[in-house]
Amino acid sequence: MATVILFRGKAGTGKTTLSKELGRRLRLPVLHKDDIYDAAAGFVSEHQLRNRLCFDFLYRFLQTVMDARTAVILDFGFNQMDDARRLKSWIEERGGNLQSFLCVCSDESVWAERLAERSVNPQPNQLITDLSELKEHYKDAGTECLDGEIVLDTVLDKASLADRVESKVSRWGECDLQRIYRRHDF
Repeated sequence: MATVILFRGKAGTGKTTLSKELGRRLRLPVLHKDDIYDAAAGFVSEHQLRNRLCFDFLYRFLQTVMDARTAVILDFGFNQMDDARRLKSWIEERGGNLQSFLCVCSDESVWAERLAERSVNPQPNQLITDLSELKEHYKDAGTECLDGEIVLDTVLDKASLADRVESKVSRWGECDLQRIYRRHDF
């Protein structure tokens, strides 16, 4: 069975930091939406078209993950619940398993600082670098969780959050992850 580990949430909530750390620990590839978006920015000027390209690529890539019955970590915002539910259904319809983590930052001063750091040298994907603008942008997005999703408050230190995630992922799919570990051992 294919396993997709998703880190989702708004900008600056720690998705990339945690997905990279889990990828390192589990020796699994991480697909970052921002990498696709930034690569497309040189060729596609319109934001909506770049986003569409990201999601089209994601689903094509995930089909190869499903076919290979392997695991991958995703760093994709999925802030619109309809999109998140659609992803979950799509994966489950193909016999896969989605393990989702919603990243939040309960300390707004920390969150604002993270966004402000991006304003020094923003990448094409970092369109909003001010917390009040970000809140306005996502005011209708809500903060619902997917069924079975775990909320991670990223004001906690990275190591303890990564320990928690690694423990949950191991319990969810211990047999599948052991098979993947063996496949990657040389």
